[in-house]
Formats: sequence, structure tokens, C-alpha cells
Amino acid sequence: MATTTTYNVQGDREDLTNFLTILEPEDCPKTSTFAKTTKVTNTYQSWQADSLAAVDFSGVLEGQDVQAFNNEAANRARFGNYVQQFRRPWMVSRLQEASDPAGVSSEVANSKVKAMREIKRSIEAAIGSDNDMQADNGVVPWKTRGLGSWIKATAQSVNPVPSAFLTPSASIDTTATGSLTESIFNDVFQSIFQVNGGRRNYTLFAGPSLKRAVSKFQRVEGSSGTTKTYQVMQDATEGKVTLNVSVYDGDFHTVTIIPDMFNGLLDGADPSTTTNTQKARGYVIDPALVGLGTMLGMQADELEDQGGGRRGFVSTALLLVCKNPKGLGKFAGSS
Repeated sequence: MATTTTYNVQGDREDLTNFLTILEPEDCPKTSTFAKTTKVTNTYQSWQADSLAAVDFSGVLEGQDVQAFNNEAANRARFGNYVQQFRRPWMVSRLQEASDPAGVSSEVANSKVKAMREIKRSIEAAIGSDNDMQADNGVVPWKTRGLGSWIKATAQSVNPVPSAFLTPSASIDTTATGSLTESIFNDVFQSIFQVNGGRRNYTLFAGPSLKRAVSKFQRVEGSSGTTKTYQVMQDATEGKVTLNVSVYDGDFHTVTIIPDMFNGLLDGADPSTTTNTQKARGYVIDPALVGLGTMLGMQADELEDQGGGRRGFVSTALLLVCKNPKGLGKFAGSS
């Protein structure tokens, strides 16, 4: 007996749900957190830093005239950064825009919004990268110096930071996250304290393995035979165990720890498949010393339809401002 079934009949309508899902790392904590500085009016913006003379408590002889003078501008230095353009073009054919795609009300509107989201990720990766600044010469484009290149104990190859304002080597730790101890962690902040002389609030933008290493600080590790055990101090009345450290209040600092997938990435890399080195990267930021300077704000431009369909691009141009890298720190180990 012949039976009509779903697998032998023609004409059943497709069942395509009306939603579209994107699962990609998209949080951009540095871009969202950094202060927006004064407007950039040139492709290269510079600023000045100064330092105090060594302390002198040798005293002055009674009746001694002033015979020598100091140049109080002698320690002043100037450095800066190049702007970088970010652009994401899009195009939708006339036929596709006239279609009725699932999960999207308009391919043109969706393309504009998605391009903005993609540019934000690119900005986040650029300012968290090891890129050095680069001048546009008609062959290579402008590039802004990333945090990985600003926070160095050695001079950069292009427009180097003067030696007096480089990040001290003690403020940069290269311990693998599996061996990172609370003492080593605090050594970095002690070094920064010895630079600025004050107990300040910092933000640590931490790769996932670094974030996990810091969260282990609140656990006491023991052993039972060959099995590792952890003792956790927790109020049993709360009915939950918290193993996350989001704020660390230490001797020399209070630091807010924010997970960040966009540290130390190479151009074109997928942040969801970062290397062990990138997962362990972390930047210790004093909010007063870092910001973003904008030359062109984020904008969506539409170009003339030449017959193939609507097209346009989303773009912006900005640079990373690092007022004084001497007061910053970095974790640059591996996981």
C-alpha cells in the first residue's frame, strides 16, 4: 500500500526559524573603559611628560648665597602616536535587499550594524596588540602603537619613548600563569608603586588564563596523596561558592580585574582561538595615564549605487594615548 510521507512528497515548505545567531568574542573592555581624550587634529599627536629631580636633603650653609641654578625643564620629554584608520565596506545586491531573509529585516541595515561591531573588535585588538606605530607612505598604512609596544623596558624602533619614561623591567612579569604566585603578582604592583609613590586604583585587562591564575589566589592548595585539594573560605549561609576574584585590594593598589580576549593578538587572528601567550597577557592600567584620541568618529557612509546594489562603508580614525608608560605594568608570560 502506498503511503504519502515527508520523504517522498514534493512541495513541503522549509521550516527556517526567524532568528540569526552570532557567537564570537565581542566584549571590548579597553575601548569601553579608556577615557576619550582631546580631539586629534593631525595624523600624529604628541604630548609631554616630566619627572622630578632626585631628593636633596643635604642642607644649605647659613649665609650662603645662591650661586648655581637648576633648569627645571631639563627632564621634560615629548612623545606621541600615529592615528590609525579602521574601515569595513559592505555591499548588498538589489535582489538580495528585495528578498525576505530569515532573522534579518533588512540586509543593508544589518550590514551597517554588523560592520560597526566588527570595527569595534578590530580597535580593541589594535590597542591591545604589540604593534608599533607606523607612518603611511603610500604602501603601508598608518598604525597606532598598541599597549604591548608602549609597555616595554626597552626602546621601541620608531619614535622611541625616552629612557627615563620607559616601563621598569620589574613592572613587567613573564612568569607562566601556572607558576604565577600572589607574591609575584604583588611584586609588579610594588614596582609601579615605587614609580608613582602612591596607592592607586588600577585596571588589569587580563587574558583568560591570567584571570584564572589570579582567581586561585583566594584558595589554599593542599594535597591528599597525589590528588590536589583546595580549601575555600566561604560563608555557608550564602549557599554558593565564589571562586572569582574581580577586585584585588593589595598593599600598594586596588585593582579591578577584567577578562579580555583581545590582548597581544596578531592581525587577522581569531580571538576565540588565541595562543597560550595571548591568553596569559595582561595590562596594568592607570586610567589617568591612558586614553583614546579620535580624529574621525564612527560613521556609516553610503556610496552611489552603480547598478549592482547598495554599498557603503563604516569607518573611524583614532589613536592610543599613553601619557607616561613608566606608570603602567604588564604580565607577559604564557599559559
